[in-house]
Amino acid sequence: MQTWRALPILLKILAILLALWAAMSIAVLVTMPERQIPFFGVMLQAPASALVVALLDVLSPLAFLYALWRRLRWGATFGMAYNGVFILNGVFTLVLFRDVFGNAAYPPLVASVLFFAIIYRQRNYFA
Repeated sequence: MQTWRALPILLKILAILLALWAAMSIAVLVTMPERQIPFFGVMLQAPASALVVALLDVLSPLAFLYALWRRLRWGATFGMAYNGVFILNGVFTLVLFRDVFGNAAYPPLVASVLFFAIIYRQRNYFA
C-alpha cells in the first residue's frame, strides 16, 4: 500500500502545490465564471475558458496526483505533457499578450517549468 512517507520530498512538495493549484482553480471557476484566458494565441471567453480551466487546471492535476499516489506508469508522461501545454501556452501569452498581462504571465510559466523539471527528475518513481 502506498503511503505519504514513501513519496520523495520533491514529489511531496509538488503534490501539495498541485492540490492547492486545483483548489484555487475551482475557486476561480466558481467566483469568476466569465473570466477570459489566453489559450495558444486566442483569448477564450466563457464557456470555452471555463472548460479549458476545468480540464487543464483542475482535472489534469488531479489525474496526475492520482497517478502519483498509485505510482502508475503513465503518470510521469502525463505530468510532463500537461505541464508542457502550460509552458507552450505561457510562451504564447508572453509573446502575444504582453501588453494585456505584463509580468503576470511569468509566475505560471515559471511554475510550469519547475513542475516539469521535478516530474522529469523523479520520473523513475513511476516505474
